[in-house]
Order: sequence, then structure tokens, then C-alpha cells
Amino acid sequence: MSHVQAQPAPGGVFGPVPPKAVAAEPASAASPALPTAQTMLMGPPAPQPQPAAQAGATSPSPSRLSAVMRLFMRPQGYLLIVGGGDTPVSVQKRFVALAGADKARIAVFPMASSKSDEEAQEVARDFALLGAEAQVVDFRPGEANSAAVVQMLEGFTGFWFSGGDQSRLSGLLVGTRALQAVEARYLAGAVVGGTSAGASVMSRLMLTGKWRTPRNSEEEEQINIARGMKELAPGFGFFKGAIVDQHFMHRARYNRLISAVLDHPQLIGVGIDEETALLVRPDGMWEVLGNYYVKLFDARRAQIVDDDGPMAKAADIRMHVLPEGGLFDPQRRRVTFQEMHIP
Repeated sequence: MSHVQAQPAPGGVFGPVPPKAVAAEPASAASPALPTAQTMLMGPPAPQPQPAAQAGATSPSPSRLSAVMRLFMRPQGYLLIVGGGDTPVSVQKRFVALAGADKARIAVFPMASSKSDEEAQEVARDFALLGAEAQVVDFRPGEANSAAVVQMLEGFTGFWFSGGDQSRLSGLLVGTRALQAVEARYLAGAVVGGTSAGASVMSRLMLTGKWRTPRNSEEEEQINIARGMKELAPGFGFFKGAIVDQHFMHRARYNRLISAVLDHPQLIGVGIDEETALLVRPDGMWEVLGNYYVKLFDARRAQIVDDDGPMAKAADIRMHVLPEGGLFDPQRRRVTFQEMHIP
């Protein structure tokens, strides 16, 4: 496949290898080998012939069964999503450790950017300096459903999506076999991460950065918190129950994230500052890493007034401000700061 590019960073050698175990925390702990994408996604083996009495019974297809299973499976891997800016070395080290430490094999995807893969090359070099084998992996839209790409992706224990335009990532990968292969590896224990656009795209619904046309002059004169103001598009769907915004502090994106939460109150708004990351763990906990804050907006029990007025109306939206080390349990709605629990 001539257009698939896998560019090794210093110290990395690209080539087909069997899937490796992803180390659980701590990285030295042993882990079983990860199932392949085919094992995870193709569903159970073909059913054996049924007795005549059952010949008329119908059963769902393996592909449909596997799609339903993915909705309810608890991932064994980690998500590590960064709000943009310079990714702290401590965050990079955590990513490499989760991917298998010195056995880590990381794919860095540059496709969010239309300019060049310079950022992706730098990220791959950083991972290589931390002991991982890292390659920049690029392919064209027509290749995202090829068997060769799927087979290639099955050899990685970590996947990193660089910054740029999240709509480019979504348009290239959503609904493809390549993304299904990454998802299968994540479900089986691999780590998936990204920064900026690579963070926004992790949720099922993602912010595109576009505002709808104002309905009247009052909306046009100010950036309102209003329902329906933000354009949303399909994302990867790895980060369940959330919608992500990045560069949150530097670009003052409170209004657009709160607007999205008012439109979709079942989703928790996650605003990640630059040089800061959120680690979504297999046990369901969300952990903050890095230098600044993650802000959470939880409207699942809020009172939202849906009327014809131009301004949004809502009460009892919870906001949490979490620095490094802060933990959030989305099921129990509980925050923890250094062993101090806040219900």
C-alpha cells in the first residue's frame, strides 16, 4: 500500500510485529497479550447448523452483535487527553508507561493538520527518548478501510493524535475499519491519547469550533450562553458520557462548552487547560495531570428552561475545578482532593 507512511523516530524500527502486552499501572506488572482488532470486532464464530426445530429462528448478525457489545464493554485501556500547548514531560512519561514502558509501540497520527507532520515527528521523537518505539503513521482517506492498515494498527500498544482541526480527523476516520482497529486495541488494554484537536475528537459528540448563525441582533452583539449555539459533529466515541473542549483557560471557552452542555445535559462538559491532561482510567475514574486545571460542568440534574427567549436559562449546574491529582467519579458525582472527598 504505497500511500501508507510510517516514519520512524530515532531509535524506532517500523515493521509488522505481533500485538504486545500493555502494562497496567505500575508499568512493570505483567499483562496478557491484547486481542487483535479482528478478534474484538468481527464478533463470535459463525453459528453451527441448528436442529430442524430451530431452523426458523433468527439471530443478530456477528457484526451487529459486536457493535452492541462495544457500547457496553468497559475499556481495559486508558485515555489520556491534553488541552493543547506543550505537553508536560510527566504526562508523556505516563503515556509511555501505560503503553508498555520500554516495550511500548506508539503510532502518532498527524492527520488533523493540513500543513505538515512536523509536530507529529517531534512527538514521536519525545516518546522515543522515553524508551518507546514510536512512528508517525499517515494514510489517505481511501486507505482507512484497507486490510493492510488494520493489520498495521494491530501491532501498536499506544495511539497518539496530534493537534490541528478535529473535523479533519473525524472526516477521515469515523466509521472506518482503521478507527475500529484502534477502538479494539483500546478496549483490550492499549492507551489512546491526543492533544488539542486530538482531545476534542475523543467524545461521541465533538465541538467543531463553529457557531451557528445568530437568530437576532441581540445574539449577534454578544457571545451568549445559548442553546443550539455551537455546531457539533460525530467524534470517535471513546470518551463516554462527556464532551471535551481544549485550550480552555487561554481561549476563555466557558460559554461555548456550557452552551453544548445545555444542549446535551446528559454529557459532562470537560474543559482542559493547556499543558494539562485528563486521564480516563479503566476503573471509571477521571484523573487530572499537568500544570493547570480541568473544569467540569455537570448538568445531569440541572433544571433547564427550554423557551423561545434568546438567552439560556438553567439552574443547579455543578462546576468542579480540578488541579493535578484531582479525581472525579462520574457515576457517584464525587470529587477527591488528596484523600478529601467532596460529595
